[in-house]
Amino acid sequence: MCIRDRARPHGILRAGFPYLTTLGMRRVTNFPTDITFGKDETIYILMRSEGAATIRIWSTDDMEELTDDLKGFGSYGSEDGQFIWPVSIINGPEGDLFISDEWTNRITRLSTEGEFVTKFGKEGDGQGEFRGPSGIAFDQEGNIVVVDSKNHRIQRYSVCGEYMGGFGKFGTEEGCLNLPWGIDIDEFGDIYVADWGNNRVQVFTSEGHLKNSFGQLGSGEGQFERPTGVTVDAHGDIYVADWGNNRVMQFNPEGQYIWSFTGDATLSKVARNYMLTNAVPNRLRETGRVEHERYLRRPRSVRIDKEFWLFFPDYESYRIQFYQKDFIELDETQYAAPLRNPTLEVT
Repeated sequence: MCIRDRARPHGILRAGFPYLTTLGMRRVTNFPTDITFGKDETIYILMRSEGAATIRIWSTDDMEELTDDLKGFGSYGSEDGQFIWPVSIINGPEGDLFISDEWTNRITRLSTEGEFVTKFGKEGDGQGEFRGPSGIAFDQEGNIVVVDSKNHRIQRYSVCGEYMGGFGKFGTEEGCLNLPWGIDIDEFGDIYVADWGNNRVQVFTSEGHLKNSFGQLGSGEGQFERPTGVTVDAHGDIYVADWGNNRVMQFNPEGQYIWSFTGDATLSKVARNYMLTNAVPNRLRETGRVEHERYLRRPRSVRIDKEFWLFFPDYESYRIQFYQKDFIELDETQYAAPLRNPTLEVT
């Protein structure tokens, strides 16, 4: 979720999305599924794999100093403060971290030092129960909104875990859900849901009434194959992790397609250090198709910070790819009213 501390501009001139850098490698950032932002340019990287579930701590100020000795916490298991199949991580209003776990069917709250605070949820389909909780986000009142994926619904809780209501039911019609996954909430309280099984994104009011729906199964522009993550920036632009098509797509606030990211990764600093001390991988790279290393592979989520840096957890490549949104905010004299027959001539 992007930090939105100001009103949206009248319009946006999107100048491009330059690639910045790549973070991590196998064994350092294994299977990153999500990230969240802390204080002092700190990010928390949530990782999941068989027999391991940890959170890495990293500062963007140390981008070129990354080593294998990353700080972190968390472990694999079902005890308090442990995870088996974590999905999403967010930073709460008071600074604590909230993590969803689709295997243990609960939401865990930790301090930023990794100390267990509390948990809520259990398996079931009643109020306060989950079957595969996935995406989580905070609303404008500081309540936590949870995607209850296998119950095909959205639930709302206080930060103490008190059930406060929900909406959603299984189906393919607009307004219904089929294994929803990712979620974000904008400054107006509107709820954006990556409707995984229906290959679309749906937008609801805070009360759960449908406002918009876009996307369908496919690999073309604006089409999805199992969307997993969604986020909205301070301009209202929508970013969707299109898991099955190995890309992230951007849409304007009305849900019209704008841009696709397929990956531009370079070797991270830690990967370069590893290669310089291991002769065999260097030889093996000479026999492979190195060009393919740049592409995204099964991105699980997408996040954007207050500086409009885009973060793509590149799940099956064990890394995070970073981009920057380059833009100019426009006033009413620089942005025309809606046109009857709009066309764009690219020069």
